[in-house]
Order: sequence, then C-alpha cells, then structure tokens
Amino acid sequence: MNKNLSRALSGAMCALMLASVLAGCGQKSPAGSASGSAGGAVEPRVLKLSHHVTEGDSNDVLFNKFAELVKEKTNGEIEIDIYPNGQLYGQKDALEALKLGTLDLAMSDTALWANYDPACGVLDMPYMFKSREHAIKVASSDIINPIKDRLVSSAGIRPVLVECLNFRNALVKDMDVDSFEDFKGMKMRTPEAPMTIAAFEAIGANPIVIPSGEAYTAVQTGVADGLEGHAEYMVLQKFYEVAKNYVQTQHVMTFTALNMSERVYETLTDSQKQAFADASTEALAYFYEYTDKLFEEKYAELEADGVKITDIDRAPFEEACAPFIQKFVADNNLQDVYSAIMEAAE
Repeated sequence: MNKNLSRALSGAMCALMLASVLAGCGQKSPAGSASGSAGGAVEPRVLKLSHHVTEGDSNDVLFNKFAELVKEKTNGEIEIDIYPNGQLYGQKDALEALKLGTLDLAMSDTALWANYDPACGVLDMPYMFKSREHAIKVASSDIINPIKDRLVSSAGIRPVLVECLNFRNALVKDMDVDSFEDFKGMKMRTPEAPMTIAAFEAIGANPIVIPSGEAYTAVQTGVADGLEGHAEYMVLQKFYEVAKNYVQTQHVMTFTALNMSERVYETLTDSQKQAFADASTEALAYFYEYTDKLFEEKYAELEADGVKITDIDRAPFEEACAPFIQKFVADNNLQDVYSAIMEAAE
C-alpha cells in the first residue's frame, strides 16, 4: 500500500470515529429526567417509603394508593417502593433518616413533629377537636401550613400529606377503670410524642415511652398498665389480647403524615412536585371514603373479642389539661393557629 492511500484511509477512519462520538453526545438525557436504558426505555426513579403499621392497615392502603397515583401522574418517571411493619425503621428513626436524607418517605404520627419544634405539636394538643369532621376540615385546610413550614425549616422534613384517623383512647387491663381518678398513677405506654405524654401527666398518670413494636409485651408483662391509640390500631396489633377495657378518654385526635426528606424533595422537577401534590389530594379523598365506616367496624370487632367499651365523663380530663394548653399556645406564639382551629369547629 502506498503512503498516499494509507494517509487517506487513516483520515477516513478518524472522521468516522469523530462522527460516532458526536452522535453519542447528542443523545444524552436532559437534566432531571429519568435515565434511558440501552433499548431507549425510561428507567424510573425508585423512592423508598417506610411505615410501621401492618399491611392492610388503612394507612398502608392510603400509601399504596398514593404510590399508584404518583407513578401515573409522573408518567412512570417515579415509582415508590413501600416497606411496611417497621421493616426499615420505627417512627422516630424514620424521621431521623429523612432529616439526614438517607430515606425518601416515611409515615409518622404528627405528634412526633414536636420533637423537632415544639410548636409543630399543635394538632396533637389534648381536647383540641370536637369531632373527626372538625379535624379533617383543619387537616385539609391552609390552617396548618405555618406548622408544615416550621417542620421543613427546623428538621428538613416536608409533610406531603396529612390525614386524620380518629380519637385516641386508653386500653387498660383494669376492668374497673371508669373515672378520671382511676388514671392517677397508672403506667400508660405512649409513643415518643410530647403532647400525648403531657396529656397523661396532666391527669396524674405515669406515661412510659415504649416503641410500638414492644408495646404488646410491655402490657402483657405488666411493665405498662395500658396503652393508648385509636380502635383500628388496637385491632390490628391485637392489643385486645392483653387488655380488655377500652376507656373513651378521646384525649387526642390521631393525625398521620406522609413525610418526605426535604433534600429528596428539592431534587424533583416542578412537574414532579405538582404530581406529588395532586396525588396527595386524590389519595386523601380515596382514604376518607375508605375509612367512612371503618371505625364502627373496628369497635364491633373489639367487642366481639371481649373488650368492654367504657364511656367516661371527659370534663375532668379537659379541665386538667386546660392550663397546659394555654401555656403551650402562649409559649409558642400559636394564638392565631389555635384560634383558627377552634373557629373551624363552628
């Protein structure tokens, strides 16, 4: 082969290689989009959602509906894998993981927000709500936006949705408990929720913080005399096996939140953020329809399992908690939020 032909072939090969490189550069995915596979299909971004309740719990149903809607509204760009029953974390540890950005999404009772900013416990103050309808109205309104904003700024945790379950009551082993005075000195298992703890302290009980996964054994062995929670929780966790007197204290309304790491939220595109907001609205509507008759059914199940439903005069409980509520509102400059919540009952 002569030198001129060799140079010509070398030049042609270089031109082909350069064209291939330039063509490859032109096929890069745009920033913020899901990556493409070798076949051109979009690879979804997968987020992890941790919660501590059992599969089939109404919150589990809610989160599965939310995940379905997010996938639909992001056109498959985002999928959510759900880890129930504390497989990844308990409530407190899940919130810490969100704060660190090592977990994407997690369920918590809103009562645990107060561990990051006391003012964020306002929804869980004792005897705040007249009915479940009152609580749903507040949770679905802009009234709680200042509280959500405080959680974002104090902990880097963003509530994606907030829903209302029902009143929390006391399930105790002593079948004779039927008055305010009977709670004095009683060892009550509570979550690490400042408002719930304060409520039981106000009535003279002895609240003991025990993780949810250890609550059954604590009551069974006498470490605690009872525990508190809404009816569905009592049924699904089978607490009726270790305590048989469900006293209708209605001390706190149960609000549950789906929280997101702010670090993760800020990586979403604007359209994805809107998809999350729309999915939240639709999932909550589905949830409230789903739970419309749920608590009547759970009370019937408790009675079928031998639990006594004890009604009680709640006026002494409310009176005992009133000074604490007034001080909390004043100390945290929550007069406007508190007034708006009270007015929503009208």
